[in-house]
Amino acid sequence: MISPEWQELIAQKRAARDSYIPSAWRVPSQIMDKIHPEANLSAFDLLKESNLLTSREIEITESWDATALLGFLASAKISSLEVTAAFCKRAAIAQQLTNCLTEILFDKALDRARLLDEYLAREGKTMGPFHGLPISLKDTMMVKGEYATLGFVSYLKKPPAEENSVIVDMLLDAGAVLYVKTNVPQTLFICEGYNNVFGQTMNPHKLCLTPSGSSSGEGALVGFRGSVLGVGSDIGGSIRAPSLCCGAFGFKPTANRLPYAKQQALIPKGWPGIMPTLGPHATSARDLTLLFKSIVQGQPWVRDSTAQAVAWRDVPRKSKLRIGVWPSDPDFPVTPPVSRALASAVEKLKAAGHEVKLLTQPPSLKTAAILGGRSLDLDPDQSIFKILAEAGEEPIPALRELRPDELVSGREANLAEIWSINADKEDYREEWGRIWREEKLDVLLCPGGRTTAVPHGKYGVPAYTIIWNLLDFPSSVVPYLQADKSLDLPATENYDPVVVDKAPVGVQIVGWRFQDEEVLMATEVIAEVLAR
Repeated sequence: MISPEWQELIAQKRAARDSYIPSAWRVPSQIMDKIHPEANLSAFDLLKESNLLTSREIEITESWDATALLGFLASAKISSLEVTAAFCKRAAIAQQLTNCLTEILFDKALDRARLLDEYLAREGKTMGPFHGLPISLKDTMMVKGEYATLGFVSYLKKPPAEENSVIVDMLLDAGAVLYVKTNVPQTLFICEGYNNVFGQTMNPHKLCLTPSGSSSGEGALVGFRGSVLGVGSDIGGSIRAPSLCCGAFGFKPTANRLPYAKQQALIPKGWPGIMPTLGPHATSARDLTLLFKSIVQGQPWVRDSTAQAVAWRDVPRKSKLRIGVWPSDPDFPVTPPVSRALASAVEKLKAAGHEVKLLTQPPSLKTAAILGGRSLDLDPDQSIFKILAEAGEEPIPALRELRPDELVSGREANLAEIWSINADKEDYREEWGRIWREEKLDVLLCPGGRTTAVPHGKYGVPAYTIIWNLLDFPSSVVPYLQADKSLDLPATENYDPVVVDKAPVGVQIVGWRFQDEEVLMATEVIAEVLAR
């Protein structure tokens, strides 16, 4: 049980965060009184009701993606100060409506924007590819002078960061404006949005639904357009699941293509399991490419010895892709909105002239889920649970239910188990290798999850995303369609079409290991087709 001492620290932390929201940006109390995790309300509707944003602020935050804004910023058609102020204000509203932020850096961001505007006027050139653009960060990333609690109560006693994460330094050197850090679930190993420090992050499309996780706040903030470009991390679906649930684009690269060094402590050094990776959340497919390309062209391996020394490759755009389609797995059947979105996407791609090949005998997804579970259970000290115990935290129900009995191997995580996992992973990757070779696939199209956003605490095992972490295959998600209670029938024991009505749906695009550039190219091509 969390002691009164820790409860006081939690209250102080929340109050300190909220104090950075200017009074002029406060959502009226009559609206705030409606907000809770069971509310069947849209944050977009509440935003309109609040009447807090000016028409210009709405234009800046809703009309353009990051690529377009960067063009305006570079040509001085719009100032970084105006763009930053608009996104700070919208992020402040997003926090009040969805509880998506952990750290608020508005004052520093506005000072940085002024500096960048002065630099452009004085030098006649931009500071870098992200010049003047506000970029949001998952709480795991260290920003000098700021905290990174990761939602752990015991981390409330950790001091602020003494140095930046490598990717933070690279973003700043490229001219970015860093203005918020975003919420995560307890332990970061579940696709939910709750921790004991900051509470429940809610889905902007429907507050009663989960934003998923573990980049919960990033998904909610970008989905609400309180950010057009953010950086999250992914070890089992943590970028893609919240992007899908919140109606954003997301990309999980091959591990260590982007620099992971100097994150807040979580996984002990020497970890032999699935490797986490950083990646972008965005409002367009081309912005996924923008962030990934810009960081890789900055040669992250020079700064981070764990980053892959693999230079960016310009991949020619294909007018005709060969796409494998994996519609569902019998052990993890998808719900009607997911099935409808994937079928519609396939028909659109066929009509656009792309070759589509239905996979009739894909490898077992249950095999991947079991192997993924084994790979995430290799810490002999159970370090994450020790972090919880330091403050008397109990695992939340969603964490306890993550690995149902049928997905737990029961074997001891010793050297023999590590060897066995690696051997099984090689065999499983080769099963997919045969399909890729025989079908001559450019990419694979498949579900990003069994369902859309679901009620809080009900997301379950992220089988359709963890498989690609296990195999270290790059994969992206593209938002496409919405759940529709009149079309997505029938209801089942674990699926209620009324509850998820109007929740975002999407598709997942997967490529072979280190073919990140090909996946990003295909994502742009497919997204354009689906937008028609």
